[in-house]
Amino acid sequence: MPLVLAQEPWARTGKIVVLEPRRIAARAAAARMAASLGEAVGETVGYRVRFAAKVSRKTRIEIVTEGVFTRMVLDDPALAGIVALLFDEFHERSLDADLGLALARDLQQGLREDLKILVMSATIDGARVAKLLGEAPVVESTGRAFPVETRYLGRDPRNATEREVAEAVARALRAERGSVLAFLPGAAEIRRAEALLRERAPTARSTSWRSTARSTPRRRIARLHRRRRAAARSCWRRPLPRPR
Repeated sequence: MPLVLAQEPWARTGKIVVLEPRRIAARAAAARMAASLGEAVGETVGYRVRFAAKVSRKTRIEIVTEGVFTRMVLDDPALAGIVALLFDEFHERSLDADLGLALARDLQQGLREDLKILVMSATIDGARVAKLLGEAPVVESTGRAFPVETRYLGRDPRNATEREVAEAVARALRAERGSVLAFLPGAAEIRRAEALLRERAPTARSTSWRSTARSTPRRRIARLHRRRRAAARSCWRRPLPRPR
């Protein structure tokens, strides 16, 4: 949405600020949008979070956390140079998010009638938020839906969680085609589950991305958690090269 709005004539005279509830979400959103433009973070798209920032004079879309936005309003009550505020994942509802929206609405009604406010959410009651924004229009997008089948597996309490998850993943890969996304409590459990899966499928490789297509196996195991570098966390988006 920010990239689309940035192409509008009214957006070319200032900056679009996107509010995210967490630092990791702000960094990830900035990285994703910058990658889609073929740029590095800090050029057209940048971010500002607590203790870290990647912005430049070229930045037209800035992703910030809700706490940082509060500080921005305190430093510059008119938000000079900002043409639009986008509140993402607003259904998470926090004190910072509610305060941010109240400050933005107060600014819009007072000093900045030209300021555009967009509240985005997948689950929130849009009519109630629209009323708070002066009966703002509600735009709904249904997106794509896919059939979901729920299967319950028994669990042996004597086994560790990661061993049970590794067995469930291996069973799913044998029975179905496609990829598997598995959730575990923490980074340690993720590492142990990865090791167990690699033992079961010795041809699977990790996410070093150094092997050639000639030696590429049929399976790839990717560890995703916040302690990993951004490049490693985004590796799951890349398709496996076809073996020669």
